Amino acid sequence: MKKQILVLLVLSSFSTTVSAQVDLPRVSPNASISEMVGYTTITVNYCRPAVRERVIWGGLVPYNKVWRTGANEATTVQFTTDVTVEGNKVPAGRYSLFTIPTENEWTIILNKTDKQFGAFNYKQEDDLLRFNIKPSKGSYTEQLQFSFSNLTDASTDLVLNWEYLQVSFKIDVDMTGQAYVKIKEAIAANPDRWQNYTEGASFAYDNNVFLDEALQWTDKAISFGPNYTPYFVKAKVLFKKNKFKDAFMALDKCREVGRTDKNWDSFVSQVDFLEKQIKSKMN
Repeated sequence: MKKQILVLLVLSSFSTTVSAQVDLPRVSPNASISEMVGYTTITVNYCRPAVRERVIWGGLVPYNKVWRTGANEATTVQFTTDVTVEGNKVPAGRYSLFTIPTENEWTIILNKTDKQFGAFNYKQEDDLLRFNIKPSKGSYTEQLQFSFSNLTDASTDLVLNWEYLQVSFKIDVDMTGQAYVKIKEAIAANPDRWQNYTEGASFAYDNNVFLDEALQWTDKAISFGPNYTPYFVKAKVLFKKNKFKDAFMALDKCREVGRTDKNWDSFVSQVDFLEKQIKSKMN
């Protein structure tokens, strides 16, 4: 009986030793970057292989073969709204980001199968999009790295750097179209809130879009009662439309209403500046 217990203890100890594993850092660590452009969040998940004094291009990464664009699992890129990638429409979703490097040109691939290990099960028939990009020389980067550059309200470049090489492509979002939908939704949800109309018209002025409808919004805001802000926004929109006399008249009305408001003194400098802009165009 004692021998049996001893054998069980030895086996139990052996089993524990075999199952225990050392928790070491991944050789090519997981990485993620995310950026919001307009209403769109762009997220890249990838793994960071290192150079480690190896020949990368045409060596570790062969030319003319589909590459996972990283290490371990295939790199993925996700868009929370529809976007345009290098002039190509791409629906919202998450895609594997494969590439085919060559010495002078890369093929960028967005593949609809987003969960893959490496490129072992890659299928070209699942590609959503392919386009070609010229690589360029970059500053030395030991571990592969993705980043965003040239950020605007409606676009960004997604950039890959590794060793001395850099590859990038442009992503555009329909920020103004999405904002228009948001404005209309806000107005429909609360049509008696005059601020919704002036905020929408201000956005139209700032981005030089849907100005005719913006004028309708300012008139609607004015109809709710005396408030200098809708007149000021109306003057800005008219100025943008090169209707300088009408803009000056709207600004006069803004001053007439504003002088009786307790917050007028903190706002008057904006009115004075717009007045100078209008007068410079009327002369």
